[in-house]
Amino acid sequence: MKTSLGQVNACNHHDSMATRWGICSTGLIANDFCSALKSLPSSEHEVVAVAGRQKQSADRFAEKYGIPAAYGSYQELAKDPDVEIVYIGTILPCHFSACMMFLDNDKHVLCEKPITVTVQECKDLAAKAKDKKLFFMEGFWTRFFPAVQKMQEVLKEGGLGQINFLRANFCLPVTSGARLTKKELGGGGLMDLGCYLVQFANLVFSEPPQSTTVVGQLNEDGVDKCGTLLLKYTGGSMAVLMYSIDSANGHNSLTLYGSKGNLQLEEPFHCPTKITLPSEEMQEFPLPDSPYTFNFVNSQGFIYEACCVRDCLKKGLLECPRMPHADSISIMTILEEAQRQLGINYTFQS
Repeated sequence: MKTSLGQVNACNHHDSMATRWGICSTGLIANDFCSALKSLPSSEHEVVAVAGRQKQSADRFAEKYGIPAAYGSYQELAKDPDVEIVYIGTILPCHFSACMMFLDNDKHVLCEKPITVTVQECKDLAAKAKDKKLFFMEGFWTRFFPAVQKMQEVLKEGGLGQINFLRANFCLPVTSGARLTKKELGGGGLMDLGCYLVQFANLVFSEPPQSTTVVGQLNEDGVDKCGTLLLKYTGGSMAVLMYSIDSANGHNSLTLYGSKGNLQLEEPFHCPTKITLPSEEMQEFPLPDSPYTFNFVNSQGFIYEACCVRDCLKKGLLECPRMPHADSISIMTILEEAQRQLGINYTFQS
């Protein structure tokens, strides 16, 4: 995959070597990410270890994917000298402490979104990674899909003119499981679905909003079932972002309204394969084939993110230009303000 990444001195990585991944977590999303890695050439990506909270689940995961090392604690994974970079797919409350532990043990880190629950935690991780001269990235896989890259090209070329309005909605019903409905598990629609919407606003407008207004509805446990964010930008541009984990599937798409025309990422816009351009031409970017089955829609697309991470490591980059630390901090700043306005107070210790 071609990327336009800056060149710096390569650190600990040679073109001829496979990127050596450790997987932290054995949950559904970690399964999908590992399936995507195993779909790529073994000469480029090698999964060398996995860790779960229980040794038994790590053993099952390792057997499924042919991984040589399986651990019953994240600490053991952090100490494995063969692991170069760790993918963290744990539940949200574990992100900060896991990231910090792996960075402290000199591992590069790719952590699922949202990276943390507070801006300060996000800043602390970015500072730690820079201090240790390690690669660190929030795993907003959306940014690496070819359809999103195409959207950015159109924006860069001025194909839409002035962006007046971004409208996006993300409604997925949660029918089972406590992860999204319990505060102690980092639940709520904002941090699971809303973060996708906010990262798109960050990508399109490339500046902090002048004002953020949020309304929503909390469940009995004190986390949000649904919400709408109104972000106002310089020159009167606006983003209206609506999400819900408590309704039927919506038409989950994103539309940009510009002075020269409109652009739409078609459903599922958070991992899109289709884009409708201002000319009204629809372009399609089919997902690569994979021998694996996946838990979530379009998870084959994790390969785009993984390939870009390998490219960054080969070039010795400490940040990914497509998902830099500054963007993670900007996104978390909006999410933290939204939490405040909604009245969500995550009290778990990270």
